[in-house]
Amino acid sequence: MELKAKRKPLAQLPTPITTLDQYIEGLTIEVKRDDLTHFLASGNKIRKLEFLFQEAIDKGCRQIVTCGGIQSNHCRATAVMCRENGIKPILFLRGQKPAFPEGNLFIDHLLDSEIHWITPEQYAQRDELMAEYRLSQKSPDQIYVIPEGGSNALGALGYVQAVRELREQTVLENLEGIFIPVGSGGTYAGILSGLEMLGLQVPVYGINVTKTPHEDFIKRIIDIMGEIQSRYELPLREGYEKRILLLDDYVGEGYALPTEEGIKRLRSLVSKTGILIDPVYTSKCFVGMLDICRKKALKHVLFWHTGGGFSAYAYADRIYKGV
Repeated sequence: MELKAKRKPLAQLPTPITTLDQYIEGLTIEVKRDDLTHFLASGNKIRKLEFLFQEAIDKGCRQIVTCGGIQSNHCRATAVMCRENGIKPILFLRGQKPAFPEGNLFIDHLLDSEIHWITPEQYAQRDELMAEYRLSQKSPDQIYVIPEGGSNALGALGYVQAVRELREQTVLENLEGIFIPVGSGGTYAGILSGLEMLGLQVPVYGINVTKTPHEDFIKRIIDIMGEIQSRYELPLREGYEKRILLLDDYVGEGYALPTEEGIKRLRSLVSKTGILIDPVYTSKCFVGMLDICRKKALKHVLFWHTGGGFSAYAYADRIYKGV
């Protein structure tokens, strides 16, 4: 079934799978390496941007506005793709401007992104704020707005497409679970929609890396999946809502705050396998995956590595000390 949306190839695809069958005794972990989608734009966001950028280009847009935290992987990837395609990046970042940019923010600056610093209170109204900014400019029709994380129905098609790619690389029916971090919901919605389209019931465990209650994410995911179904005519089986599995147990003190266990796993994994996970998203997801596998006696799972390695540089001191 062809997707009813155009896509601009931006990522290096297909990304490979690395199989870890000795990292944890008795557990086979397939790692889908979306940390290798690109260099500067590495991670899961570029898959969403392939569909979003095509629409922006088709509309003749010369500027793209999006938002995120100070170490937003999405904002960094968007800014990179903007510069590759002759588009100006405009970023609304939550927090206060630091004395020196590190990690993703350093790359944002290298790309000469226009950055607007906003408070957490303003960020709660981010969609309205970006829409108001667009309308306040001289040529609003030339400005394209991408929501947080690229998480809307069009962006989520990137992960519907990714599930098709995955099916060519592994036997999905053998997997007892797919594990991904959840920070805005779009990647999860795309993966579950892709599995639904293929008629597969592989459990997809979303590890919530924020303090937003999982109930809010479930509503957002249902909304995105419903729009995918209606707008792009992708089939969803009855009761798909009940197959959404999100867990709040591994976030620690909050979003963008590494956990001690997450840093331990980051150091352990990279030193034993050469795979670098990040301290905010994938490390928490990896910890959650191992805990769930232990509790449920799972033997064969897939960890979807959504990238984020550049943010490790912003937490180098904590990672080095192991706390």
